[in-house]
Amino acid sequence: MATAIEIAEFLDQELDINGIEDNSSNGLQVENTGEIKKIGFAVDACLETFQQAVEAGCQMLIVHHGLFWSFNKFYLIGSDYKKVKFALENNLAVYVAHLPLDLHPQYGNNAQLAKLLNLQKVEPFLKEKGKYLGWLGETSFTLKEIKKVLEKNKIQTLTLPFGKDKVKKVAIVSGGAAADVTEAIAKKADLYITGEPMHHVYHQAKEADINVIFGGHYETEVWGVKALMPVLKAQFKVKVEFIDVPTLI
Repeated sequence: MATAIEIAEFLDQELDINGIEDNSSNGLQVENTGEIKKIGFAVDACLETFQQAVEAGCQMLIVHHGLFWSFNKFYLIGSDYKKVKFALENNLAVYVAHLPLDLHPQYGNNAQLAKLLNLQKVEPFLKEKGKYLGWLGETSFTLKEIKKVLEKNKIQTLTLPFGKDKVKKVAIVSGGAAADVTEAIAKKADLYITGEPMHHVYHQAKEADINVIFGGHYETEVWGVKALMPVLKAQFKVKVEFIDVPTLI
């Protein structure tokens, strides 16, 4: 068993938390006391996630979207106060990994999605704050076959089918990166996969003859935290559980 601080120190190094510029305050955002016997893993640091983690017997929660962001003024009022109060009253530690868990070459959301689609000759795609965020790779799947794989894994498939059905090159950036379809077009991708849709991307994709799949912000970002589960289970001999609190977007 280990403490939240010891687990956080391990993750800080494993995910290069301090080496990545990010608007999220990555790392241990809420400390607790005692040893960690069970860790919950989730996408969002929302009150519902906190409640389910405590009900599941977790002493620590690891999330992708945290409590505090550097572009927000720091006031513990309203919903922020309720969440922090709940975490402290229930001795729940909260650890956050935002961009570090998007771009990690092994555990990252995008790396895991590329693995899910069995992309070949994978290379970094879309530079963000000095680091490459997404992945670009080759496939022999058709658009229909790719959609089947995504749907089987509970990923949405809102599709702009404006490119070839026989897909050769796929670009992936999880979450809210619809505007970066321009980068996928520049790289001559046949398919761009991201999370949230944007209105103007419809015409961009149609005029550039590229397929786009919007998989859902939530659905494309469960993969990083899930990839950390077996790592921490083996490293610290703790129980782990994914806390599923899906959203509509």
